[in-house]
Amino acid sequence: MEFDSGVARSQDGPAPRAARPKAPLWRRALPLIGLAILVYILSRMDGAGMKNALSRVSVSTLALAAAAFSGNLFLKAFRWQRLLQAQQIELPGRVSMAAFLSGQFYAQVTLGRVGEFFRVEALIERGVSAGTALASCVFDRLLDVFIVFGLGAVFATRVLADRQLAWIALAALLAAAICLAMLLRYAVPAPLGAEPTRLQSALTALEGRRFIGKLVYSVRELLQGMLPMLKPRVLAEALLWSAISWFGYFEALFQLADGLSIAVSRVLLTATAAFAALSALLPVTVSGLGARELIYIQVLENHGVANETAVVLSLLHLFIMSICATGFGFLGVIWRQRQRS
Repeated sequence: MEFDSGVARSQDGPAPRAARPKAPLWRRALPLIGLAILVYILSRMDGAGMKNALSRVSVSTLALAAAAFSGNLFLKAFRWQRLLQAQQIELPGRVSMAAFLSGQFYAQVTLGRVGEFFRVEALIERGVSAGTALASCVFDRLLDVFIVFGLGAVFATRVLADRQLAWIALAALLAAAICLAMLLRYAVPAPLGAEPTRLQSALTALEGRRFIGKLVYSVRELLQGMLPMLKPRVLAEALLWSAISWFGYFEALFQLADGLSIAVSRVLLTATAAFAALSALLPVTVSGLGARELIYIQVLENHGVANETAVVLSLLHLFIMSICATGFGFLGVIWRQRQRS
């Protein structure tokens, strides 16, 4: 009876896929922490002071800031295309641009901006394995994180005058680079004909296990996909495009600061924005809301900038970035849908 009923169900069609379990309530509530901090900060601000600061910003200033950040977006899309070419992944420019922009859209609505990795769908549908597809995206993210941490070291030396903090930041960067190099040297499968190391042999043996094997295989595939991007020429070009694109990010902030008549050095603004950018990776905030404003207040207050003006600067910068990323990202989503159809 049971066998017959099973056959009958199979003839009717495939069994419905089980619904994905919902995330725990505490995890879904995490972003509320950042929003609660923002609400608290705004409740302590003088509304008239914030309105007065905002009134000083002209439409032309907002347009210049938006243009600068838009340049940042499109340069990063071009950088990703070049990384794909280093991996010998053939993806038409129009497809890579649409996929990158659509990833920016989803990044705005996910914790830690993980939605930007959705762009790998354009690679997977062309037969690229998941690990290889993710490699360029992860490497893309690592480039930005390394640049921001480097600017953090500048912040410690030039702004806080704390050399010890600077050395800690640089040591963390160096340790991360060494760990990545060691993983690429000893964890990636050995080339054909080469004698595998003990770690490579142990990891190969683990791949045969049911549960941990999939994880080990995926990580090794991810690392192997990064190897072509670590060639000196490819890495130097990627760093060059990264530096140019981040200039657009900071130029948008400089335009807004000038519009608000904030008379502080570009170095201070760059360092402040670098720490604010890192706050977007926190799982307790949406795009760093709440944490960003605290950073701007703490840094700029020591240089004679009113708290209300600092908060307006932070919110305006995030507003410009969100509008550009969401607007172009939405166009990217539509573009990808048309490409699929």
